[in-house]
Amino acid sequence: MHISDGVLSLEVTIVSTIVSFGFLIYSFKNLTNEKISLSAAFSALFFVASFIHIPFGFTQIHLMLIGFIGIFLGNLSIFSISLALILQALLLGYGGISSLGANILIMGVSSYGVYLLFKLEILKRVNEKIKFFLVGFLGVFIASLSLFLLLIFSKQEYEKVAYSILLINIPTMILEGVITLFLLIYIKKIMPNLLKGTNIC
Repeated sequence: MHISDGVLSLEVTIVSTIVSFGFLIYSFKNLTNEKISLSAAFSALFFVASFIHIPFGFTQIHLMLIGFIGIFLGNLSIFSISLALILQALLLGYGGISSLGANILIMGVSSYGVYLLFKLEILKRVNEKIKFFLVGFLGVFIASLSLFLLLIFSKQEYEKVAYSILLINIPTMILEGVITLFLLIYIKKIMPNLLKGTNIC
């Protein structure tokens, strides 16, 4: 899901960086002393989850848990995931520096998007377990759609690649949905207070 340097056009890179920077400032302004440790913990979760690669045909899929992070952190998920993305780019070469804004837009802002969907109670009448599944599924779906649009707007020759990425990420959407479902069922059973305010119960 990480975009490397030089993949996107200069125009798309600049616009995505500006938009992401705006979201990041908005997220950072909502960071309080009480939420620093929680944001750091979810940042570490995202960082580690990205290392879990599962072979799938001719490619590999890996966890991101961006929907899961989004429902717990809200707009702070942008800051939390951005921090992990910066560390991944600097320490491991995941993504790149010039494409950092695009990667924040794809994963950080998408994470916040999942939170907004549940806050607006669009899925209010949906079965609880289905909602748990959708938390993970929608996170990857929105991120994949964001990546698709960035590629489409970047270069015309990326069109086939963009559609292929949507298809390839379907197993990841399902996997994230299933893992998030079990995670949230476990949390509800062991620590139900953590789900208060998430609008998924």
